[in-house]
Parts: sequence; C-alpha cells; structure tokens
Amino acid sequence: MNKGVLLIVFVILVNFIYSQDFSDPQNMHVNYTREAEYPGGMTKFISDLWSQMEYTQKAIDAKVDGEIMVSFDVLPDSTVSEIFIINGLGYGIDEEFKRILSGMKFIPAMAENNPVKMNIMISVPIRVGINSKLKR
Repeated sequence: MNKGVLLIVFVILVNFIYSQDFSDPQNMHVNYTREAEYPGGMTKFISDLWSQMEYTQKAIDAKVDGEIMVSFDVLPDSTVSEIFIINGLGYGIDEEFKRILSGMKFIPAMAENNPVKMNIMISVPIRVGINSKLKR
C-alpha cells in the first residue's frame, strides 16, 4: 500500500516539475485558422523580392549563390517586424534583403476570426550574376 501511494506522489511530483509554464503569453500555442502568407504565394514573394534587390559590385563580382534564412513577424496590420537574419550571405546582401522585406505587405494570420501576429521562418535563394541590379 505504501509503495502505491509513494509511486502516485512521485508521478505527481515529476509531472509538476516538468509541466509547461503557461503563465508566459509567448509560450501559448495558437490555433491559426489561416497562417500568414504573401499575396500570390511563395513564388510571387521570391519574384517580387528579386525584382527589388540591388547588389554591391563586390557581390556581383563574387557571383554570390546561396540562401538567406530569415525569421520575421507578420503583424495584424500586414506589416513585417522583428526581422532577424539567421544565416546570411554577406556582401551587403543581408542588409538589402532586410530593407526590401521590411517594406513588404503580407496577409496576416487569423485566429478566431481576428488577425494576429505570426512568426515566419524561411530560406530564400539568392543568385547574383552579371545581370543583377547594381546598387546605386
């Protein structure tokens, strides 16, 4: 009998110690009815981004070819904030990417029929060549 009570107390104690803390509102799971997205989808996003990007002469000479991994928030008013380059390419490309992204508008996420903030993390391919637009 004592072993059974001790086992129950132990299980409750372990559950209490390792339970998730929901007192932090940033730690809550949100059930989105619609996730944030770029109007026209990812292909349109990359196309619009590429058409606006301008590169330094060093980036063009180096023919930079890679991906930028970025995390950013889409706010309820469709704007972008908290842009953080996780994996950048250098040559001034990261700064130009942030400049372009900060001016883009997204369709905000929805939860319970209300627009809400949502974090997006994506990798975007960057291909710089001789025909790339030179930064003025």
